[in-house]
Amino acid sequence: MPNEHSRAPERLEPPSVATRAVLLSGLGLLLLVATSLVVMHFYYRATVQRRVFVPPTPFAQPRLQTSEKSELAALQASQRSALQSYAWVDRDKGIIAIPIDEAMRRIAERPGDKYAPVEAVEPDGTTSEETKR
Repeated sequence: MPNEHSRAPERLEPPSVATRAVLLSGLGLLLLVATSLVVMHFYYRATVQRRVFVPPTPFAQPRLQTSEKSELAALQASQRSALQSYAWVDRDKGIIAIPIDEAMRRIAERPGDKYAPVEAVEPDGTTSEETKR
């Protein structure tokens, strides 16, 4: 068992704080900040000849759509014309877009399963089912 008196005495912090050192450090910091502000003030007055004031301007409104109704009408007209006219999808392969009313009529007239895929039509007019036979 170690002897309690054989250990080195503990070193305790002194009970007081060096108040003078803390106050002098704080005062020196305040003096440094004040001196910097004064020097910057005189430097600014010496280098800037006149005061620069730019009046604030309001932000411009975003110009995403200038006329919503006319743009909507133009979009709907282009979509309607695409649904109601014939157009080439792929001229080399002979694929044509037909009007939606015509496509719906052809699907309704088909016998059997109305939801079955539409047969591809070859350029000579025969369906892909007829060419497989």
